[in-house]
Amino acid sequence: MATHTGPSGLQPKLYFVPLVHGVPGPARTLDLSGPAAGPPGTFTINDITSTPSGDALLVAPAPLGKLCRIDPRTGASSVVEGVDVPMVDGLVLEGRRLWAVHFDNKVTRWRLNNDLTNGTREKVIKDPQFGAPVTAAMFGNRLAVVNLHIDTGYPPTNPTYEVVVVHT
Repeated sequence: MATHTGPSGLQPKLYFVPLVHGVPGPARTLDLSGPAAGPPGTFTINDITSTPSGDALLVAPAPLGKLCRIDPRTGASSVVEGVDVPMVDGLVLEGRRLWAVHFDNKVTRWRLNNDLTNGTREKVIKDPQFGAPVTAAMFGNRLAVVNLHIDTGYPPTNPTYEVVVVHT
């Protein structure tokens, strides 16, 4: 879980809470360094995803507008070259393919290289039913995108929330 609050304000940290047989274990704190840490005192990370092996974490720090790779052992981060993801909230990783859910009503699909240091945009997915989407989940070859409707104000004033299913 990505959280940046602390007693002295916003801090560049990730908190891990292991589940053992469905029971939360002791939390572990990981101090971030590099571009994913963001400027001091700034909230930067909305979503996080990991490789199936857990050897890398991916985030899209809002002020940066780029995808970053984090080493979950050290907290060191680096920019994934070629992956521009401004206004991104949600990330979905399947193999070396990444979907980035943008607040401005689109989803971009990226192909990452094997060591997650570089990527190439493959596709932009737009749908007239998108309403400030924030996250998504894969279902086979379809992506279920959740609308937040933050575009109606804060807190959102839209009376309903929905999931828009698109082909990837």
